[in-house]
Amino acid sequence: MRPQYDGNGSGKFNIHSVDMGGWVRIHTDNLAHVPVDLGLFLSSALSDWFRARPQLRMRCVVPIGRDGNTLELHAWFDCHVFPPTALAPAPAEQE
Repeated sequence: MRPQYDGNGSGKFNIHSVDMGGWVRIHTDNLAHVPVDLGLFLSSALSDWFRARPQLRMRCVVPIGRDGNTLELHAWFDCHVFPPTALAPAPAEQE
């Protein structure tokens, strides 16, 4: 996700999502300047991450901040339906 700012490109940043096994970390690269609306971009990235994984249910989310600015989101989740894997046996046809 790359927001558009005027200037020499120094306002661009990348948002990363890392599945930590039971929780996900949404964060950016180290930023020299933290945009005022960074929390909205992080929230949108977290929503997109869960939309791509409908079998997961978010249990709780915690903002990680510094100097009054939200820099990361950590969200814990449950898995209520496991997707099939390629190694799972195919169901037998019934007559």
